[in-house]
Amino acid sequence: MTEAQQALLDQLTGALATDARVRSVWLHGSLGRGNGDAWSDVDLAIEVAEADRSACLADYTGGRRGLPGLVLARPIFGRILTAVTPDWGRFDLMFVTPEDLARMDGAAMRLLLGDSSQQPAPLAAAVEAGAPDRVAALVEEFLRVLGLTPVAVGREEWLVMQQGTQLLRQMLVDLMLEESGFGSPAVRGGVKRLNPFLTGEQRAVLEALDPPPAHRDALLAASAHISRLFLARARPLADRLGATWPDAFEAATRRHLRQDLGLEI
Repeated sequence: MTEAQQALLDQLTGALATDARVRSVWLHGSLGRGNGDAWSDVDLAIEVAEADRSACLADYTGGRRGLPGLVLARPIFGRILTAVTPDWGRFDLMFVTPEDLARMDGAAMRLLLGDSSQQPAPLAAAVEAGAPDRVAALVEEFLRVLGLTPVAVGREEWLVMQQGTQLLRQMLVDLMLEESGFGSPAVRGGVKRLNPFLTGEQRAVLEALDPPPAHRDALLAASAHISRLFLARARPLADRLGATWPDAFEAATRRHLRQDLGLEI
């Protein structure tokens, strides 16, 4: 943790310590897991009673005494304040009930204020139990987006097709994260890092994918290339995880692309 992050954390915990509604405060996110860096934001989980949650969120969004000055203070999801200070220090205050706290991953949290006997249990194994369902859904969505390619080509919507190609690429990234065992966002934490969760081989494959220009042939070639990469990796992964494979949908999509575009994947 940098001096600036520590100073921000100290100021936040100092303000929270004076609030009688606060039962405990936990550092979570990448800093709570111990794998943060100089660019990580400060994420705090703040335990309050259900009856106090809305008032706490409004109070801190409005700039409760003791907080740093803010140039952004935005409440989201009815329980989180995401904020930015004038020197671009970033923090999130998540107001959780005791029941919410009990469901959080204790392996990614560090107590700052309150009763240490309330430490939640580690949940990493339970989180990853959903991997087969995530992979099955990912394969179906990939085939669905890919199957819309003739629509974009027929309308000569090259900008839309660029967006579709980017969606396919993102789903290839998601698949590789599943391969590496980091498919769940709860396991990875923040959304601003990928390097720690991808192998060198995976990164090399992704970095070699140049964004295609908005031209029919380039877009079709890029879509086909990404599709071959995705499907070649997805089937073995689905087999390993016991995920359901949409055989009929895959066959229909291949036939659809072959008949409408002459495209083989």
